[in-house]
Amino acid sequence: MHLLRMKLSLILLATMLVLASGCHKKNTELPPKQSEANQAFDIAQAMKMFCGNYDLKTQTSVASLPKEKSSFPSAGEEQMTVRPLFQAFDGDAGARSFVLVTYAVPTGDSYDCHACAPTIGMAVFSQKGLKWTIDASNRAITFAGGWGKPPMDVQLVQIGPSHYAVELIDSGGGQGETTKVLDLLIPWNGTVNLGLERIISDDDKGMCDPDGGLPCYANHRSVTFIRNDKTEYYDLELELTGTDLPVSEAVPSMPARKVHGIETLKVENGKYVQVSRQGDLTTVDHAVAERENLR
Repeated sequence: MHLLRMKLSLILLATMLVLASGCHKKNTELPPKQSEANQAFDIAQAMKMFCGNYDLKTQTSVASLPKEKSSFPSAGEEQMTVRPLFQAFDGDAGARSFVLVTYAVPTGDSYDCHACAPTIGMAVFSQKGLKWTIDASNRAITFAGGWGKPPMDVQLVQIGPSHYAVELIDSGGGQGETTKVLDLLIPWNGTVNLGLERIISDDDKGMCDPDGGLPCYANHRSVTFIRNDKTEYYDLELELTGTDLPVSEAVPSMPARKVHGIETLKVENGKYVQVSRQGDLTTVDHAVAERENLR
């Protein structure tokens, strides 16, 4: 009787396993089109489409890009190793986009100096049915970072009811001073522009001396997109607040001066251009006014 019960239990268990196996197989066998549609668009696919090659083992691509700012924005002949820096999906299931940001450094060279900034690139992909295509791309938009490493403060920002850009904040320092620079990477007519470059933070906390030496200062620009669903692109407002070095360098022991200013910008041909500016500029602003088109 005991043996009979054991046999019945084994038969029941075998039956359940067969049924479970059959159910599992039925659930995973999708029609070919449905299976393809559920495949995720990943970094490897994006990098291969963007750079023409991709090594899964090293997770890198190789491309010829400019190495130095003096050669930018020409195509360049330097062989560079390209790596993904940032990626994000945007949109709903019916109209999805994939944004990829890359950074590139010279292949095989030592690239670890303070001024060794990687080359930043970006591509925007869109899904049309089962296919992904590149809508906009630029492998060499700007240089950012240092010591061969890219900035890590990167995010997707909305700059219009149906337009997005990548916001990249590059933080650097030297001799006790820390400065942050805002870059906006804007897709435009099949390419990607450096749509804005502005200093948004500066201080000398690492070398100031409040007891009669170099005055301590710190200033910051807030970044506000002015939302308007009736326009294709949002306007941008940058408000400067804080303190800066004295206007006169003849008396270094003078206290830091307060600064305040507002700049408004709008998009023209894929770049933010100045509409108006009121108030102060900082010492660092004056040093780069021509580059940043400040007036």
